[in-house]
Order: sequence, then structure tokens, then C-alpha cells
Amino acid sequence: MDSSLHKHYHDEEFDPRGLIDAYCYNGTNYMFEELVVYPITQLFKTFSSGRVRGETLLDVSMGPLAFHLLTTCDYFKEINVIEFTDANIREFEMWKNKEPGAADWSHAAKIVCELEGKSEEWPGKEDKARRAVKRVVKCDLTKDNPLEPVVLPQMDCLLCIAALHVVSKDHQAFCNNLKKLASMLKTGGHMLLMGAYNTSCYMIGEHKFFYLSCDEEFIREAVCDAGFIIENLEALPTKKTSNFTDYDHVMFMIARKEREV
Repeated sequence: MDSSLHKHYHDEEFDPRGLIDAYCYNGTNYMFEELVVYPITQLFKTFSSGRVRGETLLDVSMGPLAFHLLTTCDYFKEINVIEFTDANIREFEMWKNKEPGAADWSHAAKIVCELEGKSEEWPGKEDKARRAVKRVVKCDLTKDNPLEPVVLPQMDCLLCIAALHVVSKDHQAFCNNLKKLASMLKTGGHMLLMGAYNTSCYMIGEHKFFYLSCDEEFIREAVCDAGFIIENLEALPTKKTSNFTDYDHVMFMIARKEREV
């Protein structure tokens, strides 16, 4: 199918809960292992090693996801979440405010606590993450100040899961958007970038959505051009093909911002 015919992240057909249900819940599904367990494990290893630290973190992730914040909240006092659509913000705030019908991330909390060797503490993990989230701000990367009218100080860490791939229409837009996000990070701070290689689409229900296809060479060049030094880059090959999406690797990068661009 021609990728130009795919729906896009900002389309009304994008169902925030459908994204969570399709990719983040089934513990026996290989995609759950690759798209939830793998990122959680990589984040835990990174933060617990002490190589990435600070007090403030900017989370720029696809959809109303919260699983990655369940380990992040142990290492950063303040988490600021930015999102691109009202529907995703509303879904995330339902979870943050513990509203009826909100997504349940207890299964992810159990994984995090098992990694920490504190499996009995999982009931309080979601609440700890909720308390760490200080702001939820809408972002529009087409603006000079994407968070307008909000102005945030530069952060110690930038965490981005797949967001750039779904909001960027082409490789040039990806590079431009990455530079805008990089401007929100302190020089010397770290970016943790996660996504998938060689992906063209993902399904939510009956709808097929656009995902910008990128390989390792392009990601490396884009990150370095945005003023970063890559400290570590790993890629996990997928175990099988799926009707839901067509990625071949899941990538995890640690990059340090060396300069403003």
C-alpha cells in the first residue's frame, strides 16, 4: 500500500486507547516483549548505572504511554510530558488523575519492580510516576516555539519514544523536528531515543497509520547533525513479522548534547 495513503498521527481516527490495547498489554505477545519490556529494561539499565542523571526530564513519546515513566520517576524529580494531540493529552491525563476508565499500567509496574528487586512494591509505582509528572503540555513542531505559549527551562534529559517517526512527514522534517526538541535540552544533557528501523506503518483497529521509515545510518547522521555525540546505540531484531506493523529492529540510543545548533 502506498504510504502516502496512510493516515497520520493527528487524524481523528487515531485512537489513543487502541494504541495501548494493541501494543502494550499482551504479555505473551512478542511485540509486548519488544515494544514494552525491552524499553523498560534499557531505561532501567541506563538510569541505574548512573550514566544518565539529573533532576528534570522532558518526555516526548508517542501517544498516552506511561510504562516508561515507571522507571524514570525513580531518577528524576520532575517529569514534563509534551504531546501533539488533544485526544492523547486527555487519555494521558485520565491516567495521571486516576479517573474512571483510565489505562491500567500495573502490569508494567510489576516488570519495573522486578528489575529493581522490589517486586512487592509495585502497587505504589504508578502513583510515584503520577506525582513526578509536573506538566502535560501540547506541542506543535511547526511553530518556532513548539510549546507556545508555555516556556520551559532546558531539561537535563530528553526521552523520546517513536514520536519523531510518527509526526515527521519525511526525513528533512525529522531532522528539523529533532533539532527543535534538542533545543529544549541543556548542553551536556542526554537524549534517550527509541524507535524502530525500516517501518512504514502501524495499525490501530482497522486504520493504517504512517510511520517514517528510517535506517541506522540516517538516525546516526540526524542525531549527530542535531549537535549530539552518540554514546551507545543498540538494536533488537524482531522475532517475527506482524499484520499490525512491519519494523525489523527496535533501537535504543543514548546521546549527549555537545553543542547548540
